[in-house]
Amino acid sequence: AFVGYRDLKPENILVFEDGHIKLADFGLCRQEIDKSPRATTFCGTSEYIAYEIYKRCEYDENVDWWSLGVFIFE
Repeated sequence: AFVGYRDLKPENILVFEDGHIKLADFGLCRQEIDKSPRATTFCGTSEYIAYEIYKRCEYDENVDWWSLGVFIFE
């Protein structure tokens, strides 16, 4: 089952000495998003959350891709 992370930001990305990357802090993740593919919860860090969350629209895992894009841009 897919897990929507919803709080991707630099503080939650760990880079190890061998170059491996892991995500930390799963406090805002949503499990089993495939059973209910849309969420409406307003959550995340304001600098990284997607437009759909700001507008309080239904959203899916694509909000994680938005956060990743903002992170890479920075």
